[in-house]
Amino acid sequence: MRFIEKNCTLDILTEDTLLETNPFVCGDSDMDDFFQKDAIIYTHYRMGKTYCFRMKQDLKQVVACFTVSNDSIRIYDLPSSRKNAMWGITHREKMLTRYPGVLIGRLAVAVEFSNKGIGSEILDFIKMWFLDEENKTGCRFAIVDAKNETNVLHFYERNGFKTLFPREIDEDFYTKPPKDEKERAQRLLTPRKLQTRLMFCDLLNE
Repeated sequence: MRFIEKNCTLDILTEDTLLETNPFVCGDSDMDDFFQKDAIIYTHYRMGKTYCFRMKQDLKQVVACFTVSNDSIRIYDLPSSRKNAMWGITHREKMLTRYPGVLIGRLAVAVEFSNKGIGSEILDFIKMWFLDEENKTGCRFAIVDAKNETNVLHFYERNGFKTLFPREIDEDFYTKPPKDEKERAQRLLTPRKLQTRLMFCDLLNE
């Protein structure tokens, strides 16, 4: 039996939960700040919903948190190679312009439980959650906007995710289109490093 299944309970992160638990610390100040302050605001405005796994034997101890929201993959915005691959994945059942997905906007594990494979367990949990027959909405892909750091990208790759744009420059043009051909040429000569990379996982392959 895996760690979270054996030892944890799943709860929605609410103001009451924050009062009942020890401060969540994962070692990333931006993540810590989000889960301690901003997650409740996101939930209130329906911009995302945050959940936490707590230890069954000590409900004050938060093991991990994650935030999910609705998203989609816009096929026609992709470069030809990825567009054709995506249509191949969906077997061209229906030539949609968008395919529904769940965005895993934030995911973090408390420092006390790091390096135990819990992050991978949570990804598996989310995938199965949205594949469940009782899920109230269609969801074909899991999507993440991962930090553009080697260890983070490798973590998601190990868990079945691929970059939505094979080349970083293509994603750069997608997220911030050039104003004109001159700017496009300049950015091709001196490409900037993106802070994050869009990645996806086909849930039907899980």
